[in-house]
Parts: sequence; structure tokens; C-alpha cells
Amino acid sequence: MSTKKLLLSSFGGLHEVAYFDEMRPGDLLIKTAQDCDPIIEAAKVIADEPPGKDFRHVAVIPMQVMDQAMREGWFADRKRWRQWANDSDNKKFRTWGGRV
Repeated sequence: MSTKKLLLSSFGGLHEVAYFDEMRPGDLLIKTAQDCDPIIEAAKVIADEPPGKDFRHVAVIPMQVMDQAMREGWFADRKRWRQWANDSDNKKFRTWGGRV
């Protein structure tokens, strides 16, 4: 009836923990968490810089989102990245205020 935890990795603010439940020995849950405060601060610093004429930095993307994109199969989908960047929930990661 107990759950055991095993820290898989902890690097750069990204933590992965495996959970084993004795009642469900065939199941494995891996939880990924990331401290996004430094990423949000970096986005603010970049946003204060004037945008380039040829290249515009749009957002700082947390590793957890990159991992999600890989798992869900939209990592190479430009339309899906535009949708992510334009989502108001991700505004704190934006470095440019225009629409992508």
C-alpha cells in the first residue's frame, strides 16, 4: 500500500522522479517538474532588448514543454509552436509581444 520514489535526475532546475506503487507493480509513473522562475526572468531580460530586423526572438521554451512536444509528436510542427507561443497561458515565456 506504499509508494516508493526514486529520483532519476536533477539538473538545471529540471527534476524527474519515478513512482512505484506496490499495489500496481506493473505501472510506473514518472513525474517531471521544472523551476521556471529563472526562465521567466531570462525572457524578461531578452524582451527588454530591441528586436532585430531580420531575426526576432519570440519566446524562451522550458525543457518540460520541449519534452511534451516530443512525446506528443508536435516538436517539428510550426503551426503547433505558433499556437503554443500565442496562447495567453504562455505569455510569461514570450520575449516579443506581437503575434507569431
